[in-house]
Amino acid sequence: RALFLGEHHNSLRDHELQASILASLRAAEPRRKMAVGFEAVQVQFQPVLDAYSRGEIGLDEVRKQTEWDVRWFWPFERYAPVFETARKGGFDLLALNADSEDLGVVETSGLKGLSQETLERYVPSRRVFADFTNTTAFREYVAYVIAPSYRSHKEMGILRTTITGKKLDQDMPFANFYSGRMLWDNSMATTSAAWTRKNPSGLLVGVIGADHVKFGGGLPNRYA
Repeated sequence: RALFLGEHHNSLRDHELQASILASLRAAEPRRKMAVGFEAVQVQFQPVLDAYSRGEIGLDEVRKQTEWDVRWFWPFERYAPVFETARKGGFDLLALNADSEDLGVVETSGLKGLSQETLERYVPSRRVFADFTNTTAFREYVAYVIAPSYRSHKEMGILRTTITGKKLDQDMPFANFYSGRMLWDNSMATTSAAWTRKNPSGLLVGVIGADHVKFGGGLPNRYA
């Protein structure tokens, strides 16, 4: 019911391949309900993707209204083939990512900084979340994916600024970096799973970074 296509965000070749896969899926099953979920678009901008799907706005407006250049950074033009193929093929378009405003709070104060209502939008069941993270497989995912990512960010000197641009007095602690990744992945999984529950015979295709797919510990296993 779901296919997650890991990408290198900056690679036009990856995005062209994603577009080709979407076209092939639609050609193989022209009547099946399908959706494309974008890590690059935050959940608050779902109405923008809906407007694009209905043909009410073009790609220039998608870029502007999703605040792409501020919230995602990677070149919008490289994602254009995916957007265009998805609309042409009649796919639903889904905004998957956590809002920067909430992620910024977590990067500063951890998950405890979010209100209960906000946290439940991303983590509907704390028990399920706790069970998922309390496994050997997940601990290996943290060791082989999240921890190296943290070290890489530290080496690049970018852990003293949150995603919203707030300056920190010292490097963001690993606990907050880790919590931010949990919010990020859970946002994508929760939104994807909600679409699947509404469309049980449909196919969801996630267009997301490769790290969120590796070993299943990011998005795929949470979605399942």
